[in-house]
Amino acid sequence: MRLCALLIPAAMAAVTPARSMADQQMPAPVEIRVRAAAGDGRDDSLAVRQALGECRKHARPVLVFEPGRYDFHAGAIPEQGGTAIVVSGIHDLTIDGRGAELVFHGITGGLLFQDCRNVSVRNLTIDWQRPPFSTGVIVAAAGRSFDVRVFEEFPVQGGEPVQAFMDYDPATGLPVRGGMDVYYGVSCTELLEPQLLRVHTVNPVRLSPGSVAVLRHQVYSHNALVFSRCENVMARDITIYTCPGMGLVGNRCRDITLERFRVKIRPGTRRYLSTTADATHFSGCRGTITLRDCEFEGMGDDAVNIKTGLYLIVRELLGTDTVLAQHNLKIPDAPDPGDVLEVCHTDDLLPFATVTVKSARTLEDNVHRLAFDRPLPEGVRPGDVLGNASRAPRVRIYNCRVSRNRARGFLLQTRDVIVEGCHFRDITSGGIWVMTEVVHFFESIGTSNVAVRFNTFENCNYGGPPGDAVLCVFAYLAGFRYPPKPGVHRGITLQGNRIRGSDSCGILVAGTDGIRMLGNTVEDACRRPHRPEGSAAIYVTSTRNAIIRGNTVIPQRQGEGFADALRLGPGNDEGTIDIRGNRGF
Repeated sequence: MRLCALLIPAAMAAVTPARSMADQQMPAPVEIRVRAAAGDGRDDSLAVRQALGECRKHARPVLVFEPGRYDFHAGAIPEQGGTAIVVSGIHDLTIDGRGAELVFHGITGGLLFQDCRNVSVRNLTIDWQRPPFSTGVIVAAAGRSFDVRVFEEFPVQGGEPVQAFMDYDPATGLPVRGGMDVYYGVSCTELLEPQLLRVHTVNPVRLSPGSVAVLRHQVYSHNALVFSRCENVMARDITIYTCPGMGLVGNRCRDITLERFRVKIRPGTRRYLSTTADATHFSGCRGTITLRDCEFEGMGDDAVNIKTGLYLIVRELLGTDTVLAQHNLKIPDAPDPGDVLEVCHTDDLLPFATVTVKSARTLEDNVHRLAFDRPLPEGVRPGDVLGNASRAPRVRIYNCRVSRNRARGFLLQTRDVIVEGCHFRDITSGGIWVMTEVVHFFESIGTSNVAVRFNTFENCNYGGPPGDAVLCVFAYLAGFRYPPKPGVHRGITLQGNRIRGSDSCGILVAGTDGIRMLGNTVEDACRRPHRPEGSAAIYVTSTRNAIIRGNTVIPQRQGEGFADALRLGPGNDEGTIDIRGNRGF
């Protein structure tokens, strides 16, 4: 019978390895095999669901797939709310794919883990049968429309939504330098003839026939792997080729480790894109997030975004100890009782007080009613923002590679961070940004104790759209302004990094108190600056207590727009900036 599960106690193994004292006190793991026939083309959702039901009966279940392909169709289990595989409240679980490939059909999430402790997922490949984007050659462009001869492996019928689109250079397979990068700018699509799609846009477009268009029909919300309020998560030896959203999301988890986790363009295809959004995204976690020996290629957004959560704007003061607060985009992000929130004015983002949450209740329109354990500090006013300092996970990232993606490599918006020995290549915006912002997404928090060392950046920040620098430590205030004062970020080290190629700065620092820039090398920077400060290989503003030593910026090896090796902008405490032993300054 197809829908059944086979239980194999580990004690049945012919040879049992020696077990530690700790292991001897734990029940033996029990294998539960998904009894679907691999590669038969039938939907396997119910088979996996039944196997997970068997897992609940055991203390250390191991859910096993036999090698081969398994298919999952959107809506096969309607009560699972738009996700094909849901794992809720199963602890000490291992899912071992043993090389299996999970292929999803339609707009659906892949795997969702909720409230699980000690969960491991390994040895899997994840893909979508019909990618959530289309690729083809632009054959005409005029005013507010353009025509795309869509490759046959991306069947289109007309009427498909396009939530974002970009143009790519067919010679390099990279986004066109300074090309189009448009979100939510398509009014409709129509089919002119088989596989010839006309895309109608809200605004005029500047596209060249012969370029390749990538049309993202779905960008966010349907992710390959999601861990929500889980503890001690391991994802190892997993490859994701695409999904209609992010590759892996960790939301309010404690301790997540990724080893040999890969998000890649599927070899032998004309996809040009892997995931439509971030490869990985972590929000509101605790403990430690570790990424080791991972590879990220061709995403529609960042490779790694790690944030403490979202700034909540104080909308109204209710008495002496209660406020109404809401995110800028009305995204829910209520703190938990006991969480410590930092209070900042948005004109400088410097924390001037902390409050401890006594209770939190979400009201209509995702307004959060927050009560605190004592009266509000003096100076709190409507318009201030609250950042959650209790959800600032440690981060350790080693020997990871990022290439060919739109947007940034790593966004680091947390505290106690080490990034070491990573390689970034052909990225349209920055390589690593240590940041926070109150411009659009309102992602928090001001960082501290961050070390970015011995990394290599090649041809980053080249457009579509470009960023401020390859390696940044900064904040964006309203209007994309930098902080006027030091202190948003504290205790930063940038050491031994090598930067080759940037349209603007190689390194930019703004709003920092305590930074060491030691032994970094910048070459071929300032090729096409889009802001005045972009003509400096290294730009420092609103900073104090800086040590800038042993760095190399040879003027003759920089781009056409180069003016200065190092430029000190406004707002610095120059008496606390130590500049010595640099080459080419």
